[in-house]
Amino acid sequence: MYSNSLNREQVSMVMGTKEASRFMKSSGIFLTIALLFSVPTLSMAAKTDVVLLVNGNTITGEIKSLEFGALRYSTDSMGTVSVDWEDIVSITTKQTLQLEVSDGTRYFGRLDSADERFEIKVITLSGDVDLHTSQIVRMTPIDAEESFWERVDGSFALGFDSEKSSDVSTLRSTADISYRTRQYLVGLQATINNTNQAEDETKNRTNIRGNYQRFRDNRWFTDWFGGWERHDELGIQSRISGGGALGRYLVQNNRNQLSLTGGLNITSTDFTGDDPSTETVEGRIQVRYLHRNIDPEAKITFTTNIFPLLEDLSQYRAESELIFRREFVEDLFFDVTLSHSYATNPPTDAAKTDYTLTTSIGYSW
Repeated sequence: MYSNSLNREQVSMVMGTKEASRFMKSSGIFLTIALLFSVPTLSMAAKTDVVLLVNGNTITGEIKSLEFGALRYSTDSMGTVSVDWEDIVSITTKQTLQLEVSDGTRYFGRLDSADERFEIKVITLSGDVDLHTSQIVRMTPIDAEESFWERVDGSFALGFDSEKSSDVSTLRSTADISYRTRQYLVGLQATINNTNQAEDETKNRTNIRGNYQRFRDNRWFTDWFGGWERHDELGIQSRISGGGALGRYLVQNNRNQLSLTGGLNITSTDFTGDDPSTETVEGRIQVRYLHRNIDPEAKITFTTNIFPLLEDLSQYRAESELIFRREFVEDLFFDVTLSHSYATNPPTDAAKTDYTLTTSIGYSW
């Protein structure tokens, strides 16, 4: 299946409470970023690639990328479309592409039709290689005239939850922007949660983080990261952190991706109470799993980070997040997010654990 992704819709949400008004103001910077990165651009490259679909139709255009079972394909009549990789029988192109298969092997060359259906011939300098389409998990043009903006993916979401029985309401905004080339990935994520409860002050949880991931051979990668965090429920006024890790994609195919990383994290933390500020060196163990479905467009993402204190491994903190996302209109999606935080040794008068469950409506490009 494929769908046109050029006609973008603006997302508007109006909330009738004072809390929502303050929330929208604090989220304005994310909306500005979202609108900036969603500006369409024109590609001037010649569209001579040919895709043969399982129903016998052919589409002439230009390959942009393949990832998670979706081929981004630029055409003259339909604009840029997303084609389900399982619907593709063969591809021919004169572009030089980098192809990556499920075991991490990479091939560089042009594509031609093979003798069998659902096979693609890769014409490399060292000879021709026939690959079944199910083996190919990533494809990136090497010499395509793709602009900076065409390599940017992102999403922006707003959510509101209220419980009348406990008089608790939660406002949530998230922004996620990434830029990917065939050699590296740069990502920026930001989340703001404001929880209001009767006869208690508003609890804020803000997390802004970025990372630079460099792809290595055989599914290995290096990851450099940094961020800033505030978490009132756990007594954290400000936490600045940064570090690096080595990781590997343990599972990588057109529907699933599982990665494991391990490294070091340096933090500087100011607490809300009388506890003194701390500077610590921690380990960082991250497990991340992503499952994606093309038709209907949906995905599940689970990420957990464990930070053991190096001078005392019995003390640690953990951050976990589980996201269910389903697209209900083109580029508009519905999110259910469960977040959990834990610390074995929290500051005075702070809780050891905190969790939030929120629903959101968002826009992706």
